[in-house]
Amino acid sequence: MGRALIEVSFGMAAQCNERIVRCRRPTCPGRQCRSMSPDSNASVARRLGQFVYPHRWGALLTVLAYVGAAATEPMIPKLIGYAFGEGFAKDAFPLWMIPVVLIGLYLMRGLFGFAGQYLFNWTVTRSVMDFRAALVNALLRLDAQIYTRMQPGTAVSKVVNDPQQILQLVGDVGMSVLRDGLPAVAMLGYLFYLNWQLTLLSLVVTPLMALIMKKVNQRMRLMASRSYDAQLLLVNKVDDLARAWRVVRQFGAEAHERQRFADVAHEVRRNNLKTATAGALAQPLSQLVAAIGLSCIICVTLWQARAEGTGVQAFAEFVTALLLLTSRLRHLSDLAAPLTRASVIAKGCFELMDAPKEADTGSRELQGPARGDIVMADVRMTYPGASQPALDGLSLTFAAGKTTALVGASGAGKSSIIHLLLGFGRPDAGQIRLDGVDIEALTRLSLRRQFAVVSQDIVLFDDSVAANIAYAQPRDEAKLEAALRAAHLWDFVHTLPEGVETNVGANGSKLSGGQRQRLAIARALYKEAPIWIFDEATSALDTESERAVQQ
Repeated sequence: MGRALIEVSFGMAAQCNERIVRCRRPTCPGRQCRSMSPDSNASVARRLGQFVYPHRWGALLTVLAYVGAAATEPMIPKLIGYAFGEGFAKDAFPLWMIPVVLIGLYLMRGLFGFAGQYLFNWTVTRSVMDFRAALVNALLRLDAQIYTRMQPGTAVSKVVNDPQQILQLVGDVGMSVLRDGLPAVAMLGYLFYLNWQLTLLSLVVTPLMALIMKKVNQRMRLMASRSYDAQLLLVNKVDDLARAWRVVRQFGAEAHERQRFADVAHEVRRNNLKTATAGALAQPLSQLVAAIGLSCIICVTLWQARAEGTGVQAFAEFVTALLLLTSRLRHLSDLAAPLTRASVIAKGCFELMDAPKEADTGSRELQGPARGDIVMADVRMTYPGASQPALDGLSLTFAAGKTTALVGASGAGKSSIIHLLLGFGRPDAGQIRLDGVDIEALTRLSLRRQFAVVSQDIVLFDDSVAANIAYAQPRDEAKLEAALRAAHLWDFVHTLPEGVETNVGANGSKLSGGQRQRLAIARALYKEAPIWIFDEATSALDTESERAVQQ
């Protein structure tokens, strides 16, 4: 059975330059996102919780471990009060008892704390893995138009860095709540047991602290959002520098790029400083309010001791417990900043997960390889945001078993044809048929199995020669050798240190331009698809290699 071959003489149509995208967020489905209200913190928490829920037993055991640690907390002021009340009496108890019991309490608390920390990290690392898997799944199913707007650095940051950072920030808060919040609750209960009047007085400062924290949190949320957006710009700038180093040096633009980087870095620093400043205000303000309340409580405690003769033991127990509670609350006052930052970053990740997915409405599967007859009938297609159609009333036939060449100026629509044939976009009008079947009726997987594409913009994976050629297919040594020979690459591969197992580097960085192109051709040949599309596929080859590949 003959194969259809489509050759394109010039590269990509100028489709991306025609788009007008108002929104700065790379995964936004369009300009309407500016009017969309952001997810609430409760919604963000629920969505993050779906990645923790499968590992809920680890989370539950973590809580139980910290409950055990918190149970030892009230015993410390009780022990101190006992020492002050009975310890000064002659022959009250052996001198070694207080140190031994105190060391035992801290040993128990340390063991419970270690178990809680380990179980907590076990839960977080598994949740991060699930979060990343969900983001990668969303990335693989994104609509093709999203990729044209998304910077590679943005995708890397959202999939690799952000899940770890989000759950680490939330995890630190959770650890603080368990490590300090549970003991604080236990200590508060003990304070009510000791003196409920004084404890109620100590709670008077709570509404004032809540009001202060609300105002500070609003400022931090705004600054954290700006800081995150600036951080993404910095990631994209560094990605540009790493990818375009040849162009930068060719134009002698090192100083220019240093200045552009410095401008973005300065904006990141400025926003980070504002966020840190807002966060730094939270602790001293809350501590000041707490100190005022503590001063009042100590005064009332001393007055009660003098008026009612409660004694040194009760005073020592209450003040020790109150100081321990204040210490715990001081740690809890620092939780607003990491929670705010985690919420902002999580919303960015959920934007990626909620971005439009590629539509696959077809239900038919082609049985075996297609013959290769392609008919485009009165096809019209306009890219989103473009004022003029890329294709308008195009009718074209590609006959099976023949080579059809598309020749035209850059921007004439050649790559738009390929875009439609592979199902990356849908025509606004007209129909495309493969062997008489409308391609819209075919599943995307079934359609794309019929094509092997080699473009001028070569994409290779950071893997071995063999893995790149047999990409996503079972490895067959005979087919591998045949593809390498047909691509005029067999002799070269045998000069490599590890032969076909040699790693080619990121996007084939260890190979020359011609070698990268031949490797991409070998991959297309290995696929054995009935329809080949060559988009300037031999532009980097010498005449002899090009002739050998064509034959």
